[in-house]
Amino acid sequence: MPIQDQASDLLQTQAFPELAEAIRKRSERIMDRWEKVVRETLPRADKLPAAQLRDHLPQILDLIATALETQPEYKLIGTTLTHGARRFHVHYDLQTVIIEFRLLRRVLVEELSEALGNMLTADEVIALGMGVDIALQESVTGFLEHQQAKLGAATEAEAKYLAFLSHDLRNNLNSVMLTLEVLGHDLAGAPQFAERAEDVAAAQQAIRDTVSGMSLLLQAEQVRKGTMEPKREVLDLHTVAAQVVKQAQPQATKKGVNLSLAMPQEQAVVNSDRGLIGLILQNLVGNAVKYSPSGSTVTVEAQPPTEGHEEGWALSVADQGPGITNERRLSAPFVRGETHGEQGAGLGLSIVHEASALLGARVAVDSKPGVGTVFRVALPAEG
Repeated sequence: MPIQDQASDLLQTQAFPELAEAIRKRSERIMDRWEKVVRETLPRADKLPAAQLRDHLPQILDLIATALETQPEYKLIGTTLTHGARRFHVHYDLQTVIIEFRLLRRVLVEELSEALGNMLTADEVIALGMGVDIALQESVTGFLEHQQAKLGAATEAEAKYLAFLSHDLRNNLNSVMLTLEVLGHDLAGAPQFAERAEDVAAAQQAIRDTVSGMSLLLQAEQVRKGTMEPKREVLDLHTVAAQVVKQAQPQATKKGVNLSLAMPQEQAVVNSDRGLIGLILQNLVGNAVKYSPSGSTVTVEAQPPTEGHEEGWALSVADQGPGITNERRLSAPFVRGETHGEQGAGLGLSIVHEASALLGARVAVDSKPGVGTVFRVALPAEG
């Protein structure tokens, strides 16, 4: 019979009055020893006052004794649920809660062996362990319930904030942009206000950067939460890439960067998600243009699948920029490499990796400092 089942049977069919009596007689000594060993073992516990550290321990010991004496182990549930919740509120982690109960089990075995003047029998050890396990299980349940409630509240607040970003704030900023555009047009015809016209243009660019950053944040959150589930359809990669290149052209023109699209029309056909592939290319092309010097070229390509390989069509974006010195960390959100004076939130490559994972695609990067970087996204083979 498994030990867990054996323990459950013991507490249901057999009483251990000597253990129960020993727990009650030595409860203060048990708590003192437990408090000492917990403070020595757990740094977080050492910061708590005695009353807060012991919390429900007197009631838990009494209920373990009652369970050993008359088998009503269910009485442990309410008290230990509350104990777990309290531990959450004093900023314990789950591992610390578990260690506390492991230490309690050790102290109980040692103290009761001494109190009874002999080593505990196997049945006594199993029954005592079962009492502690019930308390631990319910304490962990209470801890997790409060943790889940807190996470739920945080998620709800985050959703409201993102909804505000995506709707109200962007709408208000777009209204400001229109006003600034009219103002800039009026000032452009008056030489005496040339400096003011430059200030207006700078304000417009700041708003564009803000809106772009908010869009990246929203995209990253949608991809992370899996709300952008792949919707597969037959699509031409050239058509999707051409649209992305067209959108990036104003930024490239402003920087003096050449954009080149090198992929066959009506041949690079895949069964994939148009939105996710577009999102991947937008971030890769946007980054490539951002970090490319004037006069350089950013090339967007598609390579056909190689026979005998598990991968299908591969998209690549190559630049002639400064290169990346540490590619491994750049898939993490808000992590940026050498910025070379460019602003950004560090979300672009994180979005690329998350979106690629949703498609089952593999991302690879080849970069040489001072030469340039190539990002390659290999889509899964079809069929």
